[in-house]
Amino acid sequence: MGPLSVGPVSVGPLSVGSGVRRTDPVQRVVNAVSSSVRAVRGPVPRAGDVVVLDFADLFARRPTEHDAETYPGAGKASAEPKAEPKGAAAPVDADELAETLLSGWWTSATRIGTLESHADRRRRPAHQPETQNSTSQSAALSAALGSSAYFRGSPELAGAEARALSRYLTDLKLRHEVRDRTQAAILPDTKVVVGHGIGALIAYEALCALSDAVSVAFVSLGAAMCGPEPVFARLEPAPRNEQGHWPAAIRRWSNVVAHTDPTAMIAPQLTERFGPGIEDEVIEIKSSCGDLQPYLLDRATGRALATGLAV
Repeated sequence: MGPLSVGPVSVGPLSVGSGVRRTDPVQRVVNAVSSSVRAVRGPVPRAGDVVVLDFADLFARRPTEHDAETYPGAGKASAEPKAEPKGAAAPVDADELAETLLSGWWTSATRIGTLESHADRRRRPAHQPETQNSTSQSAALSAALGSSAYFRGSPELAGAEARALSRYLTDLKLRHEVRDRTQAAILPDTKVVVGHGIGALIAYEALCALSDAVSVAFVSLGAAMCGPEPVFARLEPAPRNEQGHWPAAIRRWSNVVAHTDPTAMIAPQLTERFGPGIEDEVIEIKSSCGDLQPYLLDRATGRALATGLAV
């Protein structure tokens, strides 16, 4: 049996990954994968075949002046951006994009009812005067989202997640390094690639770059591509005619979204963005930011993993 990749995630082969923080020890991920696949009577991968990717070290490193010279987008949008193809997303400052993400997540959280009852669901939190700067508004949105169980009551967590995703989308050096690490983990015999949150976005872009060098089942969990439209617009390769690119490396795509996940319930049906062929499923689990376990242990994920591993 080939590897599984997670964390992206690669199942070895399987790879699994959640992206920017070390929230799930490798053995915990391996145990969850095995339990999930066993529950649906699928082929259980060997522990050594599950590769868990981690990008915490890359996200922790701050951009340098040299990075900015080599990669104009390192840390912020280029002051003099290159000509963009028609329909491509306009360059944007990382802080501005982070605020846009927070606003989208807050709107989603109010719609799906995951904020505490004392939160005002009729308008954006803590209405600010026009002189309010972007940082203060982002802090207010993050604090409001902290009343959601998804963000575990933390007033800072949503802001941290938005900044991480925004940085990935605007820092070219970081984006390339993260994607290169992911591509290196997806081997010719890899059967399944799993990505959670930002990790799903990273895995998707890595698979696009690999073309048909591999053929895998892709399992996206609470994917960032299900979030606010600016994320979708900034995919690489860029969508054409409002249609996302389908990687040649993907033979089967299962997309699983928790009904309590405000970051992915904006567009939980990825078929609407990438066209027919994706097996979309919204599941009823209590998810929380950065926690891969509830997703991995759900039978919908187990079925997707088992199907990919059985080939």
